[in-house]
Amino acid sequence: MSAVPGPEVQAVLLDADDTVYDTRSAMHAAGAAAAAALWPDADPDRLADAGVRFRSDPEGHFTAYTRGEIEFDEMRRARVTELAHWLDQPVDRDWWDAFEEHYEHRFLGGLRAFDDVRPTVTALRGQGVAVGVLTNSSAEYTGRKMRACGLGDLFDVVCTRDTLGYGKPDERAYVEACHRLGADPARTLYVGDELSNDPLGASDAGLRAAWLVRDGAPDERGLRLVRARGIPVVTGLEGVVDLVAGPSGLAS
Repeated sequence: MSAVPGPEVQAVLLDADDTVYDTRSAMHAAGAAAAAALWPDADPDRLADAGVRFRSDPEGHFTAYTRGEIEFDEMRRARVTELAHWLDQPVDRDWWDAFEEHYEHRFLGGLRAFDDVRPTVTALRGQGVAVGVLTNSSAEYTGRKMRACGLGDLFDVVCTRDTLGYGKPDERAYVEACHRLGADPARTLYVGDELSNDPLGASDAGLRAAWLVRDGAPDERGLRLVRARGIPVVTGLEGVVDLVAGPSGLAS
């Protein structure tokens, strides 16, 4: 693995969900449990997949939230309504409060930080590199997730869609997050797992980028896209330390 080309790296920005903590597993388990509690007579095969369906958000309500078209609570309610419809349950009521009662404590209780997060941040700080987070989630909810994972004290800045007023892949989100971190975008490395919102979006905004693929092999289309831009692929955050330092030490 080679160092990220260019001038010395001042800062690293990390995505949050499925980069810093394992949101996918927690959502799948909590969504399935909440759906089974609310709609026990629904099709059992669909109930088993309810958490996967909830996270996948097939109607794109989370994307609408990141574009600023709806608010966070409205987005969450719309996703639960879609889930109820998929399970052939009545959709003439707001299910969110009942769903949240069963979902939230399971989700936060099951959320885990990846083992490489704190050692990576510590190592980067030891090289004089500032470390922040840029996420499309809300500030309040991100704070709850960080505290649940024991990461509430770790990052120099945490930028969210509602604190910035826009979300990824809007180029302003990456640039403003760099400014709040006190770093030049051209000297900031952005790392995340979602191809469009993370490495490609950050690259479009003038940052250096790495694509995090924790499980399995990257898909061929994504690999072609990142290779065309010279974006490296890492399988864990420890690889970020190697990218920043490199054989001759690129950290400022």
